[in-house]
Amino acid sequence: MSQKGAVFLKWVLRQVLVFLLSIIIVASTVYYGANFAYSKYIKPVDASNSELMDIEIPRGSSVSKISEILYENNLIRNKMVFKLYVDFSNKTSKLKAGKYKLSRDMELSQIMDELVSGNAAIDTVKITIIEGWDIRKMARYLVQEKGFQFSEEDFIDAAKVENFTEYIFLQDIPDERKKGEIGISPLEGYLFPDTYLVYEDASPQDIMKKMLDQFEKVYDEIVMDRAQELDMTMDEVVTLASVIQREARITEEFSMISAVFHNRLKKDMPLGADSTIQFLVNEDRWAFSSEELKIDSPYNTYENTGLPIGPISSPGRLALTSALYPYEDFMNSKKPYLYFVLKDPKTGEHVFNTDYDQHLKDKKKYESSWKDIENQDE
Repeated sequence: MSQKGAVFLKWVLRQVLVFLLSIIIVASTVYYGANFAYSKYIKPVDASNSELMDIEIPRGSSVSKISEILYENNLIRNKMVFKLYVDFSNKTSKLKAGKYKLSRDMELSQIMDELVSGNAAIDTVKITIIEGWDIRKMARYLVQEKGFQFSEEDFIDAAKVENFTEYIFLQDIPDERKKGEIGISPLEGYLFPDTYLVYEDASPQDIMKKMLDQFEKVYDEIVMDRAQELDMTMDEVVTLASVIQREARITEEFSMISAVFHNRLKKDMPLGADSTIQFLVNEDRWAFSSEELKIDSPYNTYENTGLPIGPISSPGRLALTSALYPYEDFMNSKKPYLYFVLKDPKTGEHVFNTDYDQHLKDKKKYESSWKDIENQDE
């Protein structure tokens, strides 16, 4: 080989060597970079920990919110990386709400696949809390009809203000009720009646939080400003509305019954609400003995003037609104409506009066029909 050929060969070999070394350096950099990224951002938080955790993804959660929940529970190493991983996988709109069982040894892909599949570990149950129920009826319904794995006593015992300190409005409940010194539950009246989806393993506190959230929302939307206009506290509004809720059965009569109660309060008369006696004897009937009407209790509106000491049921939207907007035609200052009596227990229709003697005549006229129906129910 000539000298020029030997020089050219050396040059070619040198270029090949430089190229190979460059490839090795680049490959090494990519490998170690990828390994670093995997170790720091992608690999399981704890590959040796397979303990399952209950993780709830609320309805309407964005990918950012889901990333935050996973990060706070130490299931992913980086929120942004998980979000990018989901985005690049084109699964952003496919993550589903629910309660899942996840563990710290899961890869990002496994966690994402679980949330995309929607195979939540805990099924949901639809519950419907009826307007006018007190907490005893709620507890009975949830345990006996819906089969939750807590007792009726557990539900009632959990309804304490100290278990829900995040709800500032509960702090306005009078101390004697807040401390459980009187009444069945400090939260009576504040567990808003509505239809809810809850997890089948929900605790009493889980269910109550949904109901308190809804109460706060409804109160802020339709009640708060008007209550301030009338100089009524939240507890007074809820208490009056709870009595109206138990007394009224026909939509158009809610504001009429409210007007009668407002008129009686102005005159410092006892409300005389049968519903407060029903609450005390824990029976849904319309006729009471003289002894029952004299039960010594601050809930007894036959024996005491003013509002009962607290709510006797959970009022709905109409009852809350009616408590603040009584029927104006019944509030004539010269001849206010002060009396009403149940006319037909089947329809719930009442007869209203301004005159006490006429009220007594109506009561005598219709009282027999109450007893006939109650006897049929026995």
